[in-house]
Amino acid sequence: MGEIARACAVTTDYLIYGEDFSADLVRAELAASPVNDNVVMIPMLDVIASAGPGIENARPYEIGKLPFPRTWLLELGLPEKFARFADSRGDSMTPTIPDGAICLIDIRIDRPRKDGIYVLVDGNNVRIKRIAIGWQGAIQLLSDNERYAAETLAAPDAEALRVAGRVVWAGGEI
Repeated sequence: MGEIARACAVTTDYLIYGEDFSADLVRAELAASPVNDNVVMIPMLDVIASAGPGIENARPYEIGKLPFPRTWLLELGLPEKFARFADSRGDSMTPTIPDGAICLIDIRIDRPRKDGIYVLVDGNNVRIKRIAIGWQGAIQLLSDNERYAAETLAAPDAEALRVAGRVVWAGGEI
């Protein structure tokens, strides 16, 4: 996280919390300094994606922007206009995604593909899980933490599940 903060000329508190006591100072310093072409500002959504049973997020909206190195987006193959940040809570995806991680999401992805971690929306609940597609439209939601069993959704519930994007970074490339 320190590398990102240095590359983006912000504090780690700013990366984690979005605003802090020095955010105004950081903005002033950034405005006074030459433009860094390697930094893009990615929208941070007012969404907490649960790495667990699901957290209600009735109407996600942008609450600010966080800096991210442009070269990293290029390496991830993610165009800036399709990148979003969201918070995650819970330990079911550890060690891949630690509890409290800020996740970078590729919102172009609306269907599960081979291997990946997805942001899933079921009604107002948002979750982060791996997906396995089974017989007759059933879907299994998989956790990386071995303490959590797979959850199987039968066809009616599986059809209601919507993929909101693929998690491509959470403190490191996924």
